[in-house]
Amino acid sequence: MFRRLLILFDASANPEQVLTAARRLAPAPESVHLYAVSPERRDLEAPRPPSLNALDLLWEGMRDWHVATGIGHQLEDHLSTDAVLQSARQHGSDLVVVGPLFGTSPRSRVSAILAVAIRERLHVLSVGAHCPSVPSPTSRLAIAVSPDGRGLRSVATFLANHTTSRELIALTTNEAPEKAQEVEALSHALGVTETVRIEPLSISPMDRAEAYEEAARRWGADLLLVATDAVDDMYARLLGMFGARALQESYVPTLLLPRTLPTSPMFEERHAVSDSLLLPGQEPRFAVEQVGLMPTVTVPPPGILTAFESGAPLGGAQHQGGTATLPASWFSHIRVGHIRALAFAFDSSARELTPSHVLAPEKPLLLIDSHVTQPALHDALMGLTDTCHPVFVRLRDSEPLDAHRERLHKLMPGLVPLLLIDASAWLDDARADDVPRLVDAQRLLRVAMRLAMAGAVISAVVTRDENKPAHPFLRTLTPSELLHLPDGHALAPLPIPDEPDTFSRELTLAGGSRCVAGHTIDFELDNAREREAVIAAIDSARNTVHWQCYIVEDDAVTARFAEALKHAAARGVRVRLLADALYSGHDSFGAMNPVLVHLSQTPNVDARAIAPLSGLPNLQALKQRNHRKLLLIDTEQAFVTGRNMGAPYYTGFDEVALKRTSHYREVPWLDCGARLTGPLVSELERAFLVEWTRAGGEAFPVPTASPTGSTSARLVLHEGLKDTHTLDTQLALIRNARSRLVLVNTFPLLLELQNALVAALHRGVRVDVLFGSVRPHFGQQSHFPGGTLREVADRYVRSRLDAVIDAGGIAYEFAMPPAPSWEPELERVYPHVHAKLLVCDTTTVAVGSANLDVTAAYWESEALLVVQDMPFAERMLAALAPLLTRSRRIDREDSRWRAEAEQRAWMSRNWPSLVG
Repeated sequence: MFRRLLILFDASANPEQVLTAARRLAPAPESVHLYAVSPERRDLEAPRPPSLNALDLLWEGMRDWHVATGIGHQLEDHLSTDAVLQSARQHGSDLVVVGPLFGTSPRSRVSAILAVAIRERLHVLSVGAHCPSVPSPTSRLAIAVSPDGRGLRSVATFLANHTTSRELIALTTNEAPEKAQEVEALSHALGVTETVRIEPLSISPMDRAEAYEEAARRWGADLLLVATDAVDDMYARLLGMFGARALQESYVPTLLLPRTLPTSPMFEERHAVSDSLLLPGQEPRFAVEQVGLMPTVTVPPPGILTAFESGAPLGGAQHQGGTATLPASWFSHIRVGHIRALAFAFDSSARELTPSHVLAPEKPLLLIDSHVTQPALHDALMGLTDTCHPVFVRLRDSEPLDAHRERLHKLMPGLVPLLLIDASAWLDDARADDVPRLVDAQRLLRVAMRLAMAGAVISAVVTRDENKPAHPFLRTLTPSELLHLPDGHALAPLPIPDEPDTFSRELTLAGGSRCVAGHTIDFELDNAREREAVIAAIDSARNTVHWQCYIVEDDAVTARFAEALKHAAARGVRVRLLADALYSGHDSFGAMNPVLVHLSQTPNVDARAIAPLSGLPNLQALKQRNHRKLLLIDTEQAFVTGRNMGAPYYTGFDEVALKRTSHYREVPWLDCGARLTGPLVSELERAFLVEWTRAGGEAFPVPTASPTGSTSARLVLHEGLKDTHTLDTQLALIRNARSRLVLVNTFPLLLELQNALVAALHRGVRVDVLFGSVRPHFGQQSHFPGGTLREVADRYVRSRLDAVIDAGGIAYEFAMPPAPSWEPELERVYPHVHAKLLVCDTTTVAVGSANLDVTAAYWESEALLVVQDMPFAERMLAALAPLLTRSRRIDREDSRWRAEAEQRAWMSRNWPSLVG
């Protein structure tokens, strides 16, 4: 309770209601100082005129008030705000009581009240002319609340320290009635659990004081709490100007809680925090955003986010990049199946608090795109709440969290509380800045997969896109499919295969495939040796040769492959060739690839184009290409590789007589592929068969490949906008690395992969990245002729490495020492690196066609072989070691590297995502 009071009253009016209100808040104060206003006299010791009889009543009423150190007094002939403030400071007052001042302008009275509460930051009790002069038999509080919950923190602090009320009535405006749930969530998070009713008032801003007073009186409240934090300073003065009369004449005492926050502008930015989930294998993650006037959503600068639950602060956690991860230990008391209300405070925000919920699910989760807007969905979801938890997922921050919540509250009025999580918070994909809206369905499915990795059970994913993605272990539905489920149908989660450990479970969920034993697997980084191995494999074929490629060049190396294929066909071997129509220039826009045309004229050889193009194609047709590179011999031997059919991929560095005048295309590339025998060869054949029949070819039988060795591996296939298996597999490997990661690739890192690598570095994992030069060069920085525009791509690739290097990653620009066939003046040559390799610790290697950029992640179909074998991983690391040693290690302090940093940063921010 309050200890030191300053009572400001009219010396000529009955003071009983002032004493009644003051004694309720301060039954035993240390001191009371009386500030009487009378236009007649200032001297309380002089004989009193009849108009000062109220003073006698005041002294009489204070006789039984237990004031510890006495009562002081002063008499003024007019109301002076400065004098009131000075008296409050002089006497150390913690409560200023202002009674009705009949000889003073109501506006002057309210100006003094606001100055004390806002400028001096003291509690002010305003007692109106019609307030009761006897104590109320009830203990009921009315609370004036802003629709966004501002000021609730000071309300909660007051209730915790100053009241024993049994009933609370929260009053808010009708600007957004559906926000009542948020107000209630904030109340509970702050420990205000007694709220019995939240009443929205239909009022204009200038009538707000009268409306609050009337509602408090109607509900029989004996005190109205108003938090000055709920309004900015300018608006507070407007309310005071138009509500002065209401405060002077009020029937219910009004306690103004002092300003606790910095003075705020009228059109300040506000903050918002998403809801979250408490899962056994994952710390709860929250999206954090700042919303401007327009409203435009921005990422707030890094800072501390303080969480409150049940009136107590849980602690402060760092938020950065629009995401906050809170320790799971903060929520260990939450029982499974319960939803708890949270309130968050920002260290840099004058908006004070924002609401949130965290759910510890006991039922399966039904994840729904927050833009699914069918009104009929309400009934369907209400019918499913007994068997699952509906959770909405925001996929883009083009619309603020509070706007999403308002729309969903209107659409789902009976779904309480309504949970809204954010995709970027769980994916850590930098708010999807480098991926287009067209991939939102995949991102929604990926959120479900990440939650499943953390132990959540998923009933289904509901996407607004009719071209829904697919996953073997997660059900996906369109809204129409959800609406047409049979009555009473429970969305039973699809079974997820049992795995021996968490890492294997994550890889299975990520790639949609199981690990299979029984293989013999090797790899090859040397282009010339791989070329001869491919030709030898074709020469050994007895029944079939199936070759799927992205690019088929017309050069001398391709001519050697073509001859080997024709010889095989002449032996009776059935040769089937698949090539991407766009990038091989075959059967698209009237063009035909001469190599494929020539081969097609050979008996037993059939060449087909994947996804031919004509007319004016749309973005999806241009971007959804098939990037796989597979060679299959007799369903017994397979090559899973990054190499296309052509000289750059299959020419050794010492096989070319390079000169300073050599064209850049004469410089070979570093590439890699895996050769395997065993059961997965049949799986690769079936993948080829799917594409073959899709391209118009006739079906063929696929024999079962027998085990040949002891190596275990899994095949990860990604098909365009249907899934993201290769990206999720790459991320699972990065997230599970404990000691070392080695990446070999020269494509611009997807921001999500960049973030995952930075997080690995923060865990203490060593990260080595070997990249190449898209435009090859030699010496210090002399480029081979041609390919000028490729320098732009080089800057883009390097821009995405900057954050990894800054976090402690080690980056190497691939270099080759001089070969005997090269011109001596070349010194070292810096070729392109086309290999797609990822080594996790000394246990797992991923090799294939999948790059680390947005195009590979979402658009193009890919094949990735994940070899889970320590000897294989150790051989790979041993083969990469000399390549790293002879390459140029990037020094972040190097003047040339730093000189281009700004250009790289601009490129990273502005490179169109459609380019990939």
